[in-house]
Amino acid sequence: MLSVLSNMAKPLFIVMLLAGVAFSQYYFDIEKEDRPLAPPVILPAQAMRLGNLGLHSASSVLMWIYSIQEMATWPKKIPELIMTVTDIDQKFSYPYAFAALVLPPLGFQEEAFKIGIKGLRNADPDWRIAYYMATSYHIFLKDRSKATLYFNIAADTPGAPEKIKSISARYGIAGHLEETKRIWTSIYETSDDEIVLERAKRNIIHIEIVEILNKAIAIYKQKYGFYPKSTDDLVNGKIIKNVPISPLGVEFSIGNEGKILIQ
Repeated sequence: MLSVLSNMAKPLFIVMLLAGVAFSQYYFDIEKEDRPLAPPVILPAQAMRLGNLGLHSASSVLMWIYSIQEMATWPKKIPELIMTVTDIDQKFSYPYAFAALVLPPLGFQEEAFKIGIKGLRNADPDWRIAYYMATSYHIFLKDRSKATLYFNIAADTPGAPEKIKSISARYGIAGHLEETKRIWTSIYETSDDEIVLERAKRNIIHIEIVEILNKAIAIYKQKYGFYPKSTDDLVNGKIIKNVPISPLGVEFSIGNEGKILIQ
């Protein structure tokens, strides 16, 4: 009898949980214009685990969906939300990988790597955790030794694509810009997460703009005998029609040695 009640309780819990989410969203939509926004209250993972009748995976998925929805509104809460997701179900691998790639450019580098390491220790094997950690060490911290370490871990993870293994094996051979472009391209080709895809796409376009500007500088030098002092000189010198706008929202300048600098 107890087993029957237990089996009935689990699906009932899911229905109640989904209904609660739906009702909360409906109520919020009605009332949101009449009250100021307040930051989300994050329940401790232990409390959520005690109340979910053993359905840790279902709870963590719902919490993950909620975290993504809150990302734009409360970015400072994202590390805490993701940590709560991983506390509820430590085997759920994707939040660890997502944190390792998305949190560093938001200013949460320490939190990103803390979550990533936690994932390597506890989550189901997922090459994306180590690979995204390596990417962040390469791009944001310029720490090639740590990047090499995590690229190697990613390559050795069961299920890692051959492309990932190839990039890991060749890391350190190419120039920084070429290497970074190859990494973002591999992320774009292997991810199905819209946020990650959009971030990869923007970075690839940004790097391609830098490559175009560097080529334009070389042509300018060949034509006039000296380097341009600014990107406007490339337009005035009729090398390019206009200065492309970076999708990352940064501006370009030209250094003394004729290389593009990011401001």
